[in-house]
Amino acid sequence: MSHPGARFYFDFVDPLSYLLELEVRALEASHPGRVERVGFELAPPPAPLTALEDSRWAARWAEARPTAAAAGVLLEPPRVVPWTRKAHELHLHAREHGKADEVRLAIFTAYFGRGEDIGRVDRLVEIAVALGLDRTAAKAVLDVDRHEEGVLASRADATAAGVADVPVITMGGGLVRGFHNRGDLGTLLGPWVGGA
Repeated sequence: MSHPGARFYFDFVDPLSYLLELEVRALEASHPGRVERVGFELAPPPAPLTALEDSRWAARWAEARPTAAAAGVLLEPPRVVPWTRKAHELHLHAREHGKADEVRLAIFTAYFGRGEDIGRVDRLVEIAVALGLDRTAAKAVLDVDRHEEGVLASRADATAAGVADVPVITMGGGLVRGFHNRGDLGTLLGPWVGGA
């Protein structure tokens, strides 16, 4: 079960969020605790779509590429950075069905590993179906924006907690910003994932 004081705020198009997700997953695999994942749209609609070359993404990618290369993680996203609202909606839908971890990793992998447009409902539905979720239900949920309010509420709550960018981990009232490796995370999150 998630500890209420340990939350990881992420966005599906942020390379540092993806790399931190992999580190947190590895840490959780060797510890009894869990860190709650909370979606945070970096550029929610109606913000214009942008490309990886945009200055807003340049520093993020400059940090992410060597970190990913050192870890042997492939980063091959499409050139256009899609809106992630529907991806976050699918994540909330998957959580209701006990599949949040699988869906979250699949969305990250689709975007960064295969360059897929994770802003498209049809692509997200295929991800859901591949992981055992019902096609009709997943499409209906995304088509009618069933979880849009939850996505917006998560971002508002994060902003109120002092989160302005991702990745961020909050715990015990403090914020840890940016990418941290597994060793650093073990020290930072020990009381939350170590069962203490």
